[in-house]
Amino acid sequence: MTDASTQPATLGPASYEFGPFRLEAATRALYRGTEFVPLTPKAAQILLLLLEEAGRVVTKDALLARVWPGVVVEEGAIANNISALRKALNGAFGEEGAIATVSRRGYRFSADVRGVSQAPPITERDTILVADIDNQTGDAVFDGTIRQALLLHLAQSPFLEVLSDRKVRSLLGYMGKAGVPVMGDVALEICQRAGSKAAITGSIFALGEDYVVGLHALRADSGDILVTEQARAHGKGEVLKALDQAAIGLRTKLGESLASVNRFSRPFDEVATSSLEAIKAYTVGRAEWLDHGENAGMPHYLRAIQLDPQFASAYSALSLLCSNMGQMREARENMRKAYELRDRATERERVRIVAGYHDTVSGDVFKGIDAHRVWESSYPRDASASINLGNLYAVVGQWDKALATTQRGFTLEPQNVGCSNLAIALMAVGRHDEARALLEDAFARGLDAFYLHLDAYQEAFLRGDTVAMQRHARAVEGHEGEEDFLIAAQADTEAFFGRHERARDLSRRAVESAKRAGALEMAATWAAEAAVREAEIGEPDRARTVALEALEICGGRYVYSLAGYALARAGDTARVEEIIAVLLRDHSHTYVQRYWISCIRAALALHAADWKAALDALEPAIAVELGLTLPFESGFMLPPWLRAHALVGLGRNADAEAELEKIVSRPGLVKNFLVYPLAQRMKAGL
Repeated sequence: MTDASTQPATLGPASYEFGPFRLEAATRALYRGTEFVPLTPKAAQILLLLLEEAGRVVTKDALLARVWPGVVVEEGAIANNISALRKALNGAFGEEGAIATVSRRGYRFSADVRGVSQAPPITERDTILVADIDNQTGDAVFDGTIRQALLLHLAQSPFLEVLSDRKVRSLLGYMGKAGVPVMGDVALEICQRAGSKAAITGSIFALGEDYVVGLHALRADSGDILVTEQARAHGKGEVLKALDQAAIGLRTKLGESLASVNRFSRPFDEVATSSLEAIKAYTVGRAEWLDHGENAGMPHYLRAIQLDPQFASAYSALSLLCSNMGQMREARENMRKAYELRDRATERERVRIVAGYHDTVSGDVFKGIDAHRVWESSYPRDASASINLGNLYAVVGQWDKALATTQRGFTLEPQNVGCSNLAIALMAVGRHDEARALLEDAFARGLDAFYLHLDAYQEAFLRGDTVAMQRHARAVEGHEGEEDFLIAAQADTEAFFGRHERARDLSRRAVESAKRAGALEMAATWAAEAAVREAEIGEPDRARTVALEALEICGGRYVYSLAGYALARAGDTARVEEIIAVLLRDHSHTYVQRYWISCIRAALALHAADWKAALDALEPAIAVELGLTLPFESGFMLPPWLRAHALVGLGRNADAEAELEKIVSRPGLVKNFLVYPLAQRMKAGL
């Protein structure tokens, strides 16, 4: 069981200050400066009574009535507790000490005492920093774990807005203190730079068989203590419950209403996990991801799930990492599980999971946009909501909205994914110089991820800087699960300039690299994209061979889509109809249904010279054709490309030219994909 000592305070001061000490009235927690001083519950009650009556004699009868009401105890019980208090206090008050014995009467607190009333120190407009929690137990399972558990608890609060880990790491980079523990002056400087009102810090230590969790909030401008809270766990297995109680007390003291605290304080094991080991693995996974990238974080999230298969937040986090790595089957499986377990998450995490489900599993982009708008409006300071919403706007080609929304999220929290999405949006709308400046600044500030190097490679391609392109390609060489993205980008560049044998070799290398990393879906994707290129340059036999090789490596909605398109352009009608039947099962996925199936059917119609059928097939694609071509960071612009061919077949060259203009006027969207130079040549020949 857990002893939280959270009884309501009596009317009077919220705390008592004397010498270097402070006693919290509600919790009877004693602090010397910021250091928690352990007392037995009876000694703490005696001290509180002496402080309330400071300067006056407190009789032994009064002590017995207050501390041991209705219980017969020996007089020695009082003397033993007074002795323990003197041992804890007297070193700070000279020879006479703070507690005087009044012969045959009782005791008097003789040091100066100041009662302090507490006004709510935090408002809904303020942000707070959760700094590192000092592990004094000697048990490594608590390293970082108490802080992460506290973050998960505080995520329930609609009142408190916590500075994100990515923001903290970004500020540490600005300060030249990357990797430094976030404590003391470092924590206060982060608060001041971020405009946060307070820093939450604390400690955990063992006291016999018990564990004591102490939390305190420091003023960002001075470092003075605002509030403190403490809870005791009777055994290691009760520590998370004790932390729950301490966090509840802290939230109340920080100014959150009791109604809000009562409504949004589900026990930790109901919104996360009851396993210390699982939360430890989750903590390490998050740190590894933020510091070293997606590949580094994955094994630890998998370990958290192994330790607690009901840990919804671990599934959600793992899904995000898999998605960033292009491992879409794994991303869908983990997000589907998170969605099933969404009631075992905080309200904020539940909203995030619902949004992620439509993005990753159902694939309904427009439901995803609606869900992300709910997330963003409910938690307007959550940068991830805006950044993810901006990505969905990019998918459907609503670039003004994509740019504004992503910029809002990146301003809230400069981080890798937001920087990448913003660079993609800037290039798509033709603001290439701004994209370059953004990426250069990101690298200078310590942001680093393989997809940022991919973005920088593409930006360098747009201005013909081959030296920069090679530099960014080399930056991820040898990084399994990452280098294949840059190798595939180089293959596209070679094909763009007509160097097709070199492109084929690079595509094969990308496939083999992804296989070595165990990323079979990405391996199949690179092969299927190579098949598309072969089809577009009039190599139907090569297209057919490579597309079938892709399907043998791995399935997946985008592998089927790309391979199906390549086979359709090659005229393999029988196999294409089988693939369409598979894709139709993914009935809710906006991009598969509107974009890929439309393009596949249009390609079949073009092969049969049925120009009108091709145009009709492309009608559903209009809503998404100017967006990113999933799963890539470019827009392949296949619907306008195919539509142009159908219009030429109908003798409508002017209309065909207008479709081709959609492509050639958007180099920052198409980037180095083969269709761009093909569209230029076709347009010039009309």
